[in-house]
Amino acid sequence: MFIYNFNIQEENKTKIIAQEISKICKKGDVLAISGNMGSGKTTFIRYFIQKVSKAKSVPSPSYNIMLPYDSRYTKIYHMDVWRLKSHNEALSLGITEMFDNAIFLIEWAEKIKIILPSDSLNLSIKNINNQKILEIEGNEIWKKRLKKIANYEKK
Repeated sequence: MFIYNFNIQEENKTKIIAQEISKICKKGDVLAISGNMGSGKTTFIRYFIQKVSKAKSVPSPSYNIMLPYDSRYTKIYHMDVWRLKSHNEALSLGITEMFDNAIFLIEWAEKIKIILPSDSLNLSIKNINNQKILEIEGNEIWKKRLKKIANYEKK
């Protein structure tokens, strides 16, 4: 496993990192995104989706739970599991059967971590010493794929 930390205090840095990650994602990828309310999870996902799709508006799916988008290459699902009481509710939506055929961007992913693929890319937005930090954690395959952004203004 590896961990990268990026200072994303300026929103443009969130945009750049989200867009760079969007370029290397492919069908079957799951991005597990966590952070406090208002930390920037939806903002990150909005920039990701707008880079690879024709979507102009990317609202939070807090009440819909899951919204689909079409990219040039595959379907993308933006999921917000904040309202779910347990991972069993996510299972009842059939998402685990859908993981292989789409890219999943999941907000509040820590709530359903037990059912997420072990090779998910974990992104956590934290406030540390009055700085907004994006922590990215993944396996060695993700490390190779993220090589281009590895040195992008590390914290």
